[in-house]
Amino acid sequence: MALHEREKSGRGQFCDMTLHDCGMALLHPHAANFFLNGKRPKATGNPHPNLAPYSKFQTRTCEIFVAAGNDPAFRKFCELLGMPEIASDPRFATNGARVVNRDALTEILNARFTDEDGHELTRRMLAAGLPAGPLLNIDEAMAADHTAHRKMVTELGAYRGLGTPIKLSRTPGGTRSTPPRFNEHGEAVLRAHGFSDAEIAALAREGVLLPKRRR
Repeated sequence: MALHEREKSGRGQFCDMTLHDCGMALLHPHAANFFLNGKRPKATGNPHPNLAPYSKFQTRTCEIFVAAGNDPAFRKFCELLGMPEIASDPRFATNGARVVNRDALTEILNARFTDEDGHELTRRMLAAGLPAGPLLNIDEAMAADHTAHRKMVTELGAYRGLGTPIKLSRTPGGTRSTPPRFNEHGEAVLRAHGFSDAEIAALAREGVLLPKRRR
């Protein structure tokens, strides 16, 4: 039944979502660029194809990712770095000019970041309202304070895993049980669906119900 028909019938809303559609939705801005110019986008790696600076850079202590998504943000970015003259340079005064002269801007920024502590620098940038952060390895990301604040590592007994990124106000989610071992609930599931003990035993004898994983 179509969405509007279900709504009219009072039977509630119908959600239709596929992995294909989710993947297509992640094609921004490449799809938008293609619709505008009809050209196949080229791979750009970490840099954003439409914005500069919007990429990763090397500092003395770590790689960082910074994003100055518009001209006011870029001017604030240059002020924070102590080089306001860069924002008035005709090569970098507008986002369009910065994208065209991306290589020259990247060279300047890499030189500026050489002696910076990336962790301290990105904290200063965030305090100034500029999106930035250090690139973390998995162990660093799992141990980060913000990861703990957002409850993105969950533990129950010996189990440790990732939490849910979807946190609803009334049903925030969370780990209520550990992942089952192989066939831990096999017999209980069959009983819940009406199988008798004799039928379950027969399935086990016939090799349909496996008590242990095959090697």
